[in-house]
Amino acid sequence: MTDIKVEKLSKRFGYQWIIRDFDGIFQTGNTYGITGNNGSGKSTLIRMFSGFLSPTSGSITYTLKGKTVANNMVFSHISLAAPYTDLINEYTLSEMFVFHQKFKKFKNPVSFKEFEDIIKLSGQREKPLQHFSSGMKQKIQIALALLSDTPYLLLDEPTSFLDKAAKRWFEELLHLHAQNRVVIIASNDSFDIGLCGEVIELSHL
Repeated sequence: MTDIKVEKLSKRFGYQWIIRDFDGIFQTGNTYGITGNNGSGKSTLIRMFSGFLSPTSGSITYTLKGKTVANNMVFSHISLAAPYTDLINEYTLSEMFVFHQKFKKFKNPVSFKEFEDIIKLSGQREKPLQHFSSGMKQKIQIALALLSDTPYLLLDEPTSFLDKAAKRWFEELLHLHAQNRVVIIASNDSFDIGLCGEVIELSHL
């Protein structure tokens, strides 16, 4: 069994509670959607799940093949793509491709040419990432996350900068790489939520 178990998870900024007493179990074999109005805590949850943000109280337990993952090892098992994470703008596309795999190996070997074909950005090898559009950078982030050999896949607003064709690209890539992973998507986009088998709607406290 591989899952994320959340008990009484809460987050407060100053005197304002963003998330309070959130419980849930997220397991392999399903794609979970987290939705809700602005300020309801979608991104806060994803940031806590990923370790980017510490909870005020409560617990998050990661289980991998029946064994609890140690806190200092959680990062190595998580792939995250979100608006608040970024690529290294000074790197070229090829440099980012190599750098990423020093920390997160791909599940299946992929050459740089194959990676270019996957993201549909051929001929961009030596282009610095700072010169890519927001949509192009988002496709790169998504592809790196989905191709990585990680059991936990966290996606926050994954299609926010993608056009209609790129959204279909994301759907196809997700379908290919979601198996045997815990997949959680936080979004208010009906397209993203439509890809989820189970949806959790948050209400603003």
